Amino acid sequence: MSDGRTVMLKIAPKDSPEIPIGQYLSSSELQQDSRNHSLPLLDVLHDPADAQNVILVLPLVRRVDEPPPASVRECCDLIEQTLEGLVFLHEHKIAHRDCAWGNIMMDGRALFPKGWHPQLRATYPDGTEMKNPSPSRTASGGVRYYFIDFGISSRDKDQVLGIDGQEPAPELSATVPYDPYKLDVYVLGMAYRHLLLEEHIGAEVFLPLINFMSKPNPADRPTAAESLQRFQELAKTFSSPLLSQRLRPKAFPESTLVRMIRDLHYRVRDFYWARQKKVPFSALA
Repeated sequence: MSDGRTVMLKIAPKDSPEIPIGQYLSSSELQQDSRNHSLPLLDVLHDPADAQNVILVLPLVRRVDEPPPASVRECCDLIEQTLEGLVFLHEHKIAHRDCAWGNIMMDGRALFPKGWHPQLRATYPDGTEMKNPSPSRTASGGVRYYFIDFGISSRDKDQVLGIDGQEPAPELSATVPYDPYKLDVYVLGMAYRHLLLEEHIGAEVFLPLINFMSKPNPADRPTAAESLQRFQELAKTFSSPLLSQRLRPKAFPESTLVRMIRDLHYRVRDFYWARQKKVPFSALA
């Protein structure tokens, strides 16, 4: 764009709910609320040669697992931000309906000050390979997380129909109406399960929250606000050593000796990073 920012373009049907919902969430008033974790819609472009679609202009963001959270502390930050973002959406009567982990992104500017290639994400914009493609969130002062893709979202609807979405929730139906807000709680809880619990050793501390949010019966599930409160209560019980606990990828088993060395190395660095109190990047807008 003219201000030098890197953006991404997305083709969307003209009648997609992503457009009015995105414009509403991107209003100056709502952008001032720090709990708004919806990726801003910068502009909507019209192609004279395409009467059916429009082009959405959005800030360039990174997948939430590139790199993944490295510690319990970093997982806490991700969970708190996404839960407060979901509470914000529901307060404004918006149900995302597809807030799966694939639709949670992060602002990677603090991690990659030189930027990154939008397709070859382990390289810089000029195609040069990164020496460290997995920098630390904690060392960088933290990152901000965003929900994307409001293509099947709804507003001011307490009951909906539909079977679309990345997470096969139990209530999805084309004929039996269901509560889209309780669906969001389930889908986000399962996002934590897939992204954290299934991929890493050390994320088991979040299992009580995940089970709380992902009960099969929607009537038994909490609201987004209740989920956030439960998380905050759980996080208060975490000691400083637990917060600095390194997550170990299940895909790469470690011997006891290697694990002990890496754990100690990470704890020392985390102790230092957590006390730097770097100023995070301002929110995307």
